[in-house]
Amino acid sequence: MTTMTARHGFRAIALSVLLMTAGCGQHSPTAPSATASAAIASADGESLTSSSYTVTLRPDLTASPSSLSVPSGYRVLFVNNSGRGVALHSYNCSQFTYMSLNAGYSKNTLAFSPSGKVCDYFAYDNNYQRIFEGRITVQ
Repeated sequence: MTTMTARHGFRAIALSVLLMTAGCGQHSPTAPSATASAAIASADGESLTSSSYTVTLRPDLTASPSSLSVPSGYRVLFVNNSGRGVALHSYNCSQFTYMSLNAGYSKNTLAFSPSGKVCDYFAYDNNYQRIFEGRITVQ
């Protein structure tokens, strides 16, 4: 009787493995579908992870643009073309409370929110001298 119960248990396990294998063997997409893409797009069609909002730190020690408006939920890409390492800081926004950026590199902030928030930032060099100042307004 024990042998018969063991055989049934073994068959049940084998059948379970077979069913799981068959279920997992169905067609699985390798890329996001159009539906998934639409789910992460904003009303104007831009992706929430888009880097279309960019501030470039230039060799003449200006930020271009120095003022920028971004929709809530978007990030800003900072590109350091100044030729020197900088640290970005904001006293009133946690999106880049402290962000180090080496010369020639770029880095995204965290997503900005809520709408109506105004973030003043500045960048300073290794001597703690302010060299860039700007503002990001959240729409």
